[in-house]
Formats: sequence, C-alpha cells, structure tokens
Amino acid sequence: MTVIEELMATVRAQQHTIEVLTIKLEETNAKLDKANARIAELEDQLHKDSHNSSKPPSSDGYEKPAPKSQRKTSGKRAGGQTGHKGNHMMLGAPDRIETVYPQHCVNCPHRAHCDKLKVHDTCYTVDIEIRKETIKYEIMKCNCGGVQEIAKRPAGISGSVTYGNRLKALVCVLSTKGMVAIKNLCEIIHGLTGIKPGTGTVCNMLHSAATQAKTVVDGFPQELHKNPVVHCDETGLRVNGKLHWVHVISTSGLTYYALSEKRGKQAMDEIGFLASYRGIVVHDFWVSYFKATGAEHAMCCAHLLRELTGVFENHPEQTWARELYCELLSMYRAADFYNQHPEIESRQHYMECLKRNYDQILEKGAAQNQLPEKESGKRGRVKRGRIRALIDRLRIYRGEVCRFADNPIVPFTNNQAERDLRMVRMKSKVIGTFRSEQGAIDFLLLKTFTSTAAKAGIAAFDALLSMFQGQLALRTE
Repeated sequence: MTVIEELMATVRAQQHTIEVLTIKLEETNAKLDKANARIAELEDQLHKDSHNSSKPPSSDGYEKPAPKSQRKTSGKRAGGQTGHKGNHMMLGAPDRIETVYPQHCVNCPHRAHCDKLKVHDTCYTVDIEIRKETIKYEIMKCNCGGVQEIAKRPAGISGSVTYGNRLKALVCVLSTKGMVAIKNLCEIIHGLTGIKPGTGTVCNMLHSAATQAKTVVDGFPQELHKNPVVHCDETGLRVNGKLHWVHVISTSGLTYYALSEKRGKQAMDEIGFLASYRGIVVHDFWVSYFKATGAEHAMCCAHLLRELTGVFENHPEQTWARELYCELLSMYRAADFYNQHPEIESRQHYMECLKRNYDQILEKGAAQNQLPEKESGKRGRVKRGRIRALIDRLRIYRGEVCRFADNPIVPFTNNQAERDLRMVRMKSKVIGTFRSEQGAIDFLLLKTFTSTAAKAGIAAFDALLSMFQGQLALRTE
C-alpha cells in the first residue's frame, strides 16, 4: 500500500469518526435543549405564587412574599375621608340604671336622702345577655256551640319537648357563618347557654334547617335565568375523604351552590343551569364552561393580569407581557369612565383604538415566541410552551377578554363568584373533610340561603329565625 493510499484510508476513518461524533453531538444538544426547557419550566413553577398565577394565597406557605397589590396609591390619607358618613353606636333607653357613689359615701346611712349628691357625669355600656329560657305551651281545646277546635302548635314545634327556633338559628349561624366544626359548636352552645346538645342532635338540626331552606333555594336557578350576567366558579371540597367540587353561580343579589364529584361539563350538565342559560357567563378560562353553555362568555381579567405578571417577572425579555398588562388596565379605566358617563358617545371609537393596540402587542409577542418546527416522524401537535399558549389564548378569545370594554353591564373581574366561594374554602380548612355527602349538601343549602339573605340586607340569624317561624320572603332580584 502506497503512502497516498494510507493517507486516504486515514482520511476516510477520520471522516467516519467525525460523522459519528457529529451525530452524538446533535443528540447531546437535543437532550441538553430538552433539559434546559424542563429546568426553565420547573424554575417558572418555583417562582409562581398567588400574585402572579392562579394559585390560591393558601398555597404560598409560611414564607409569603411581600404583598404586591395591583392597586395604586390614591394619595389620600388612610381612614375615613372628609365628608364621610361615619357609623357610631346607637343608644336607646337604658334597661337599668346603676349609680356609682364616691368612696366615702358608700357606707353612709344618709346617702339616700343626702341633698349634697348630684349627678356629675354619665356613661353607658352596651352588653348582651345570653340565657336559657324554657317555655311551656298549653295547647287549648274549645268545644263551643257544638264545634270542637284544638289550637295548632307554634311553628317549629313537633314533639313534646324540642329545641326552640332561636337556638336552631344560632346553631346554623355558627356552622355556616362562623365555620365552626360540630364538636366545637356543641361546646360553644354549652358554654353560652348551659344547654348541652349532642353532635347527632346538632347534625339533625342542620339537616332539618337545610330541608326547610331547600324549598326556598330550589327556586334560585329560575331567578338566576332572569339576570343578564352571572358569575361562575368552582373549588375543591373533601367529602368522606374524597375530592368533590363546589360550583357556584351568583350575582350581586343571589348565590347558588351545588356539589358534584366532577369539575367539568358533566357536573355542569347535572346542575342543569348553564345548558339553558343565554345571558353572559363571567368565568376564568376553564374550558368546560365553553362546552357546557351556548351563552356568551366574559373572561376574568384579574386572572389574566396575574398570568401576565408571572410572565414579565420570571421572563424579563418578554416585554410584550408588561405592555399588555398596562393596556388591559387602560381599557378597564376607560370602561369605568364611560360607565359613569354614559352620555359621552366616543366609547366605541376609543375602545376600538385600544383593541388595535391589544392586537399589535400580541403580534409582537407571537413574533418573539415562534412555534417550533415539527420534528419529522413525530405525531401530534407541536408543544407550544406556556407563554405561546397564553398568547394564542388571548388572540382566540379576544372578544371574550374585551367584552367588559363594549358592554357596560359586564365586570372586569370574576370577583363576585370568588368572594362567594371564599367562605366555602374557609369551612374546608377548618373541618378538613365532611363526614358524609349529605352533611356537605346541608351546609351548601344553608350557605346558599344565608348568602342570598345577606345580599338582601338580612342578617343570617334573622333570616334563619324568620324561616323557622314561616315568615320569611327573600327578595332575590
């Protein structure tokens, strides 16, 4: 073999080695890109909390971040402003008067007739008195003029000895408004009144009250259909150790809760409201709402602001996110101004300008986050990533996101539904889990009743007491 042939063989061997190493390098780079993407995804999750995502504040743990409210300072001092109508304690006629004497007059035998004593000052205390009261009802019978008649028992009294309506109302208030667990509730009642009901008795009280409330609550879906805008949301609740879902449909004047083992369309179909509703449903981007109803939709922009905050805080190079954040707030302030001044006719034109800015910002974001090329031989859709998925969602649902800008009755957020669910979450934290599905249903029926009563300006205790006495007519518009 000549020298040239030896050199050619060496070149071919080196070329083969180069090709093998090139393939390995490409494979290594692909693995590295995949690992970097996974690291970025995990870091993104690590940096998420309640202020820049949809995670609840309870998930922040003990090391909560410093508050970063979306509200800006107004420049006004804290507290009531000039001209504010304050609230103060209202005094009626005193139930009793106690006289306080100087020390040297305490044991004076002439105190009652002393003309030197005069009232120097007055002060009041407003206190409460909780005591047990046993009432005996004598059911009268009359046989007069050949007609025999027996008086009816007062409302809520069935047996020979029963707990009264005020005690029942207090038990329901402690459970549904105070979020007190059953055993603690029994101890509180015993401490306040001396009455010691068992846990079974309290559960029976709550079930009986919920049965009465159901006759009122069953009419709420029909009333909700009369509203042009409703708010919807859902949250998890453990029942008998298993995850269930509480769905809420609400307005500023009415609340309706429903329990289901499912979260999505199947649960919404079982509840039966959204399928026939044709108004505007305000909710987050949970896709089941789009499948469950043919109504118009409006997105909760508070969720979007938190998502955008997460993007520009964790990815400073994504400048479009901050621009869109500011644009949505500008749109909100403009909508609020036009809602307060409906006589101004420039709303549509101004909003269209803001929407064009909205589109341009999203085009900038899409250009910065191009879709990756699909690998040959690989099936399915190309993975877009969280940022590109958010951009596409905002482009596809532009009308739903900006509906508040065009329609004065559509709010910017879904805060109404989230506020109505907040105390359900509180109950879940206090008790951990309901022991039975019926117990959870009873709680939600009473919560529906008391929440709607509160929106009508009726205190929970008064509403429940009136219900037990058969005198309540809730105003649900």
